[in-house]
Amino acid sequence: MPPRLLKGPYLVPGDTRMDVRFELDSAAPATVELARAGEPRAPLVVEDRAATAMHVVRVGGLEAAASYTYGVRVAGAIVGRGRFTTPPAPDSSAPLTFLVYGDDRSDQTTHAAVVRSLALTPSDVLINTGDVVADGGNAGDWQSFFEVEAPLLRERPLLLAIGNHELYDDSAGANFARYFGFDDASGTLQPYGTVRLGNVRFFFLNGMHDWDSGPERSWLTAELTHADTEPGLVWRVAVVHHGPWSSGPHGANAKLVDAHVPELLVAHKVDLLLSGHDHIYERGDGGPLKYIISGGGGAPLYRISPPMLATRKAESTYHFVEVTTGPAGIKTVAHRLDGTILERCGFAKGTAWDCDALPGTSPPAAGAPSSTAPSDGPPSAPRCGCEVPGARAASALVPVALLALGALAALALARRRSRRG
Repeated sequence: MPPRLLKGPYLVPGDTRMDVRFELDSAAPATVELARAGEPRAPLVVEDRAATAMHVVRVGGLEAAASYTYGVRVAGAIVGRGRFTTPPAPDSSAPLTFLVYGDDRSDQTTHAAVVRSLALTPSDVLINTGDVVADGGNAGDWQSFFEVEAPLLRERPLLLAIGNHELYDDSAGANFARYFGFDDASGTLQPYGTVRLGNVRFFFLNGMHDWDSGPERSWLTAELTHADTEPGLVWRVAVVHHGPWSSGPHGANAKLVDAHVPELLVAHKVDLLLSGHDHIYERGDGGPLKYIISGGGGAPLYRISPPMLATRKAESTYHFVEVTTGPAGIKTVAHRLDGTILERCGFAKGTAWDCDALPGTSPPAAGAPSSTAPSDGPPSAPRCGCEVPGARAASALVPVALLALGALAALALARRRSRRG
């Protein structure tokens, strides 16, 4: 009996390539055939001659912002098809849109509903903040994840931060590396890495280990330093499962806070930090480093603790976040699973969050656990739908010096909370 697809095909982007990844139910060579959508040219054929079950077929030389169709061929037959659009070129000022979600383990029904909502929202790439399985060592949990996300991942590239549940019963994160690992200079798949898409560079961190020293600390410092002078780079985004700020029950990540990782990110001009771990939505301002917690992808929701100094908005709800970068600003839209908009926000470099009041939007369903921190200011006319996300009058801008003071205060509070819990 010829091999059949067990997982995938699914897409993982790299700096200048697209990986088509898939797993077969038995070992066999495979090929991927790609063609520009709507063009009669002969397809590009990329072979993986290794007789293995797990295939990572890397395709380079693709045109930027171009649509492709592809097929996976095994034993002479096409066993899977899909299509994708490549991200903008690195020297392009074109916007990049990415959808942020995470903590979708444990409840396949809710997870599937989140996936359906994601599929209806156009984007260049998906960013998952981790904990996609309940048990990283359980093959059945991984199979369930891929089955739920299959329609989405055939056509949308996914980048994933490793979570504590990916390490649960698999302390080395071997399954994570197998399916979503980032290759280092030697080609070894690691649970951390960096990817450039358009004019945005993403840094994916393993927040579950010691950050005082070690190879990942050295790697991050080197990559951030390289990005300081990277041609055409406009935005820097860090992604870690358990972040340095949270109003959820897990609180701050003491390993990051005590090792001064937030200060390292600020020193190298990282604009936004994305995390999960607490099953809530939270938006905050740790000084110059903005953060969003998106952990409402399907796992049971958490109640929210009293808001931290850094918190600007918090709500316990299933959701995902749409993020769009522009030449001068970033725009975010938090979507609840029921179709309502939780909030629309944005910011320009060196300025505070700028959010719409969203008059007339619906609150969460009655009885849902929720909590909302104080907003960024009094209600006002919508601003964040403007052409430059986050733009506001110059008189309303928060000086960078004040933001830095806010960062120090927020980190000090985070350290105190992390040591308590």
